[in-house]
Amino acid sequence: MIRTHVSAPIVDLIRKLNQTLRGWANYHRYAVSSEAFSRVDTYVFEQLWRMLRRRHPRRSKRWLISRYWKASGIKHVFAVRRKNKKGRYIVHRVLRLHRIGITRYVKFKADANPYLPEFAQYIWRRRHDTNAKRIGALSARHRGAQLCAA
Repeated sequence: MIRTHVSAPIVDLIRKLNQTLRGWANYHRYAVSSEAFSRVDTYVFEQLWRMLRRRHPRRSKRWLISRYWKASGIKHVFAVRRKNKKGRYIVHRVLRLHRIGITRYVKFKADANPYLPEFAQYIWRRRHDTNAKRIGALSARHRGAQLCAA
């Protein structure tokens, strides 16, 4: 995890944290990762909470929640509001990994030979139709039936 000094600006922390989380999530989004995303979200929440309790030792829990978890107007999202040079407020939010969609791909047939004419239609469809590459958001039972039919 990212180690920063307690007095580091919170906006810089959010920017660096989002960069790390987005990179990690984009790498792992093609695997079965919803449980891992949930665990990472929980870990990030706990670490942010610990940091805020150290940074604001005399403030109440209610104050911390209203200041950091209600700043964006979205429930359960850590955020900070800052004024920019023009006097407008900008909201900096921590990325929640469960919001990054998990994309699954249909495996390419191992016996499909691009030089044989009987596989020409299959290969053309795989190249030109994006729906032929991706599996839709189905339950595990429906996904298994779709894979068996293909």
